[in-house]
Amino acid sequence: MQVSEGSETFEFRSPHGMKAAHGRLRSFADVAVRHLQHFNYPGRAWHDLSGPHNTLTVVLAEIHGRCEARANLHCPAPLDRQRPNHITFVPAEMRIWGYSDNMESVRELRLSFDRNALGNCLGPDLDRRKAATPELMFHDKRVVECARLLAAECDASNPSARLYGEGLTVALLSACFHRQPEKKGSGLSAAQLHLVLDFIHEHLDASVSLFELARLVDLSSSQFARMFKASTGITPHRYQLNTRIEKAQDLLLNKGESPSMVAAATGFVDQSHFTRTFRKVTGTTPHEWRQNRTSWRMG
Repeated sequence: MQVSEGSETFEFRSPHGMKAAHGRLRSFADVAVRHLQHFNYPGRAWHDLSGPHNTLTVVLAEIHGRCEARANLHCPAPLDRQRPNHITFVPAEMRIWGYSDNMESVRELRLSFDRNALGNCLGPDLDRRKAATPELMFHDKRVVECARLLAAECDASNPSARLYGEGLTVALLSACFHRQPEKKGSGLSAAQLHLVLDFIHEHLDASVSLFELARLVDLSSSQFARMFKASTGITPHRYQLNTRIEKAQDLLLNKGESPSMVAAATGFVDQSHFTRTFRKVTGTTPHEWRQNRTSWRMG
């Protein structure tokens, strides 16, 4: 069964009892992130969860029933693992079954990635044993929360900045494959932080990736995101967003630029995207904000 994803398609392997499916695809940090929903006929249904790359599946919703991940199609999952929002990791080309009985539909986030992408994300923090071993139906609230936000980003008609999706992807993978429980560590050095912040400020109109920022200071994406937050108190995406809004406010108030010109100069997709984001951050539209500030100055 194939699912159309714009110019690409996704194929469910060895499907049985599946009626239809739809999905949305995004790519973050060389990881394919799919928000999928598939619908079943009455009775038993299953498909092979494996693929040409490593696959991590987070179940977000089970409609009228429960689904399982099974190493043997005829052996049910342990009862203690049959809870909502379970997560399954399947190494490349290792057959694991997704199974359900009289279930209407399943909604899930499915990530596909190779070893290089995982290594780039986590670097020395990567637990290579975890990355080579299947794990069926485990639970982690951090992973599920990241998956819900990524699913919304997949569906968004005007997606957020690249750093947002990449940050969520790296956080999700880190929660699953980190070598040991993450400890609150030190931040970036003053020189490293200065280098990164300068780069962000100089490229406000560009789509900057987490990997690019991490490479500036010779860190993995996971290490960089953790150390940046320790240094600044916010994520790289939030810092970029705040800086873009501050720049936009300067262009609106002091340069008299139009909203469309401001949108282009600060890295937003278009004026509509800029206006929505500006209002979300400041509580007012760019036009209203400029009017209020102008009136305040004159008064």
